[in-house]
Amino acid sequence: MSLPPLEWTAEESACAEALRVLRSRSGLSLKELAAQTPYSKSSWERYLNGKAHPPRAAVVALCRLARQSPARPLALWERAETARNRPPRPVAAVAVAVPERVPAPAHLSAPAPVSVAEEIPVREEPRRPALRHARTAAVLAAALLCTAWLVVAGPWRSESADAPADAPVSSEPEFACHGEPCTGRDVIATRCGMHPTTVSTHRPLPGLRIDLRYEVGCGAGWVRVWGQRIGDVFTVSAAGGEPQTVTVPDKYATGVRLHTPMVATDSPEALRVCVSLAPDGPRKCYPAASAATG
Repeated sequence: MSLPPLEWTAEESACAEALRVLRSRSGLSLKELAAQTPYSKSSWERYLNGKAHPPRAAVVALCRLARQSPARPLALWERAETARNRPPRPVAAVAVAVPERVPAPAHLSAPAPVSVAEEIPVREEPRRPALRHARTAAVLAAALLCTAWLVVAGPWRSESADAPADAPVSSEPEFACHGEPCTGRDVIATRCGMHPTTVSTHRPLPGLRIDLRYEVGCGAGWVRVWGQRIGDVFTVSAAGGEPQTVTVPDKYATGVRLHTPMVATDSPEALRVCVSLAPDGPRKCYPAASAATG
């Protein structure tokens, strides 16, 4: 699996993952993407695997082929573009020892003229007593001012100590949807996938991991898979909701974490994942209440 460059930012990684989700929804191979867009197969491979940052028009074209709104993918692209153009952090200056200048050999350097002023030592003038007295007076005046401030501000300080502290600023993410409007939407574009809960984990085969995920702030759940193969089909469902499916189209979708669109539900225990493994594996379903491993 190819990894993004070390200098890539989190915003660029999120943009690349959003493109992989869109390509998965479109069901198109890299060759088909190249045939229907102005970008070559190798260019799409770099965009999807995080080897290169895509142009804005490529994001719009992929949204059109996946029949998805370009609003959120373009927002992620804008953040990635801003992060790319962000100036690097300043590096702390390191003190470098400068070696003393080595005098040139006597036969190369010209003799410097000797002036009369160099032979007469310059006598330093003694520090004036008046200057010392002025500094001492300034220090005493500052000390008196501090003492007066403590006497006057004492009652005010006690009142402010009794006042309630400011309410802490909430760091919770702002989700783009909640409940039924989240059905069929992407977890990255809606920010529902920032801090979700893993309800259960299932391992039908060695190397294959299936997580049922839920975000209470969005009132929706989804399936995240790792170790999938070409042709595998994963479906998430909940009581009363429309099932959401993702299919692994080609090898470029096998080396990444893949997730289904979301399905709305008030209870994470109501989630269920069904798996159809390629080429002709039987369909198996796992509820959130169990953590099956085989």
